Amino acid sequence: MNALHKIRISLIVLALASAGAHAATFTEADKDGDGALTLAEAQAAGLSDIADNFKQLDTDKDGKLSKAELKANR
Repeated sequence: MNALHKIRISLIVLALASAGAHAATFTEADKDGDGALTLAEAQAAGLSDIADNFKQLDTDKDGKLSKAELKANR
């Protein structure tokens, strides 16, 4: 992953963390309450930046984004 890509992902994660009323929180988006976001959950919550970069953020390639994966990409 190049530096520009890392910066872009960091900005996305920061925007998610600070969006508050503008976007769903991680907990609100996690509809099944399993502690991770699927692509469908991110899309349904309107988290388009997360959904658009889902494959890159999903570092363990399990089809879900944990809070740890999002924090690791800050």
